[in-house]
Amino acid sequence: MDRWDVLALLGIALLGAGMGLLAPWLGLTVVGAALLGIGLAGSVLAEKAAARQELIDAKKGG
Repeated sequence: MDRWDVLALLGIALLGAGMGLLAPWLGLTVVGAALLGIGLAGSVLAEKAAARQELIDAKKGG
């Protein structure tokens, strides 16, 4: 579990808590959704970077 997974998990938890307390905690819901988006985007970008690095290493090696 890396930092992106933790951010996405925190986002899901805050999103659920905010939706459960909809009216007074709308800000909590927005922050949860933002953290979930950041976590998912960061995870995708990290996976793409790792795959790109693997291709570069494979090209250099052989």
